[in-house]
Amino acid sequence: MNLRITTIGAGMLLGLSCLSGCTDDPFEDIESNERAITGFSLDKGQIGVADIVRTPETGTVTVYVVRGTDLTNVVPRIETSYKAHVSPASGEAVDFSTGNRTKTYSVTSESGQTREWTVQVKDYQSDMDGTWKVTNMQFQYFIGEGESWGWNGTKNVANNIADATKENDNTLAFTTTGVTDDGKITGTYTHSPGPDGAFADFNYKGTDYNYKFRRLPKNQGTFVRDFAANTITFSPGGQAAGQTKTITIEFNADKSTLKLPFNVQPYDIDWGGDGNKQELGGAKTTWYMLQKEK
Repeated sequence: MNLRITTIGAGMLLGLSCLSGCTDDPFEDIESNERAITGFSLDKGQIGVADIVRTPETGTVTVYVVRGTDLTNVVPRIETSYKAHVSPASGEAVDFSTGNRTKTYSVTSESGQTREWTVQVKDYQSDMDGTWKVTNMQFQYFIGEGESWGWNGTKNVANNIADATKENDNTLAFTTTGVTDDGKITGTYTHSPGPDGAFADFNYKGTDYNYKFRRLPKNQGTFVRDFAANTITFSPGGQAAGQTKTITIEFNADKSTLKLPFNVQPYDIDWGGDGNKQELGGAKTTWYMLQKEK
């Protein structure tokens, strides 16, 4: 058996080694003048990403936090331009509780040029926080869906269940209290019965429709607001604990009114009942309309 030994020169080995492992820095011979903050986040209380604004002369960063966050000892994580460094440094604890919650950070480029950045922490103003008054409660129904003889419509629930008028003076108050690691807002809510002191009893001629129309939990509980899905999840307290309900949030343009719609399937049309019963059983969606109180 013949054994062939091939000798590879040292230069070729070096070339192959560089092809597989050498990574040149394309900016190695370029001295950077960049001195920007590109990312800023706090270790607690922050809602959303920081608002970073840069002009040729100035730089500002605005960070929003949950109201009541202790800002006396927070640890920012700061990202900067390529090869720049920042003072106070990323990871260094600072006090944002004084001086209008504002601090000045200096970012120095690789070339030694410095720009001062103004960082301010502000309380997050939720578009849901505050008290909302129920103005009406409506439902949409469809009888004989897909049939030529079918009919459908939208009505106030009180048109079919007179007792539903008790909902029309209710109030719903939201208070933001925190934020989850994945950016969802948490808080508390209170659903109050209003001046008449009563919630609606959704019964009509011996049929209990609370399972369809009592979708908005009574009294107090907590909520989680998911911005990505545009939903709010109610978690009631007391006897209703564990009965969470998740619904879509629909604001008008200036966010002065709020629609909370619920899917109320399945259909259970009482074909032997009157028109009101048929409509209540054929309800597909019901919703609360709320007005923001000033």
